[in-house]
Amino acid sequence: MVEQPEGSDRSAPESQGAALSGAVPMLKRLAERMCGNPADAMDLVQDTLERAAHGIPPEVRNVRAWLTTILQHLFIDYCRAKNRRPSHEPIDDKHEYVTQLEADGPEPEWTRITVADIRNAADELEPVYREVYILRTFEQRSYDDIARQLGIARVTVGTRLHRARHKLRDVLVARFALEDKP
Repeated sequence: MVEQPEGSDRSAPESQGAALSGAVPMLKRLAERMCGNPADAMDLVQDTLERAAHGIPPEVRNVRAWLTTILQHLFIDYCRAKNRRPSHEPIDDKHEYVTQLEADGPEPEWTRITVADIRNAADELEPVYREVYILRTFEQRSYDDIARQLGIARVTVGTRLHRARHKLRDVLVARFALEDKP
């Protein structure tokens, strides 16, 4: 029952119930396409029908279109709420992970390195690499800002930063006798 014929009494509960129940298969198909999950789709249809159960407004000419609009708005609300919610991480799993880390033995060598050690090691880099590395890492400057300040291409900033990081790793490995694992 897509549209109500002229003269029919849509205020009658039985005609509203028939209009809603007649649209359920269409709502299920649409919800399954939107959600991709039958359980979530059924929840969405249920929520749509709960909203519609308050009564079809008199200005509604096409009940299916009205129900589809409700379903779409509820789906958008569901997606927005899902994006705001933090991901679910059971406490027990996290506890097991921490316990496993503690059981693995001593801390890795690289955990001894401080920011001051990195700054000192950066002093050993060639000036072209050191300047780009310091501007990006310690001053949090964008590639575009660095390129403008140094008068070089943006892609050159990325290349110099990449090379600086590799050279810095070599300096730190030598300085702290770290195992060089890629």
